[in-house]
Amino acid sequence: MRSDIVPGAKFPDYELTDHTKTRRRLSELQGINPMILLLSRGHFCPKDHQQHLELAAFYSKIAVAYTRIVTISTDNILEANEFRDAVGAQWPFLSDSGRKVQQDLDIQEYTDPHHNPMIPHTLVLEPNLVIYKIYNGYWFWGRPSTLVRTPVNKGE
Repeated sequence: MRSDIVPGAKFPDYELTDHTKTRRRLSELQGINPMILLLSRGHFCPKDHQQHLELAAFYSKIAVAYTRIVTISTDNILEANEFRDAVGAQWPFLSDSGRKVQQDLDIQEYTDPHHNPMIPHTLVLEPNLVIYKIYNGYWFWGRPSTLVRTPVNKGE
């Protein structure tokens, strides 16, 4: 990942085509809300499917927290739409089939020249695309969890 992409910095306001063939800017999708941004390997990756399935199941909690979600992958628009439908996502999937984001952020995955994906990352962005947290999900365990931990009562 580019050295200036760190907590406290502003994430680039990329403009890409979404699953409905509409050009969208990240700032437009975020509005005044926090945002979870998924930089995904794509439809072919079982780890990405699992992460997106968990987020889709957790989506009602994310929505009541006024938090947006956006997925960017190197999939073409058809593949992005099929990926979105397959996991039951209710948020925009943006296509980076030209590898603009992948190259700009320097996150090309070198182990899969056939698909030429990006190294998966999950970013939590404060309003105005300010980076709060970055998770490198190359290894599945580096991705954030949707598990909610509840405190244990001392009397139990």
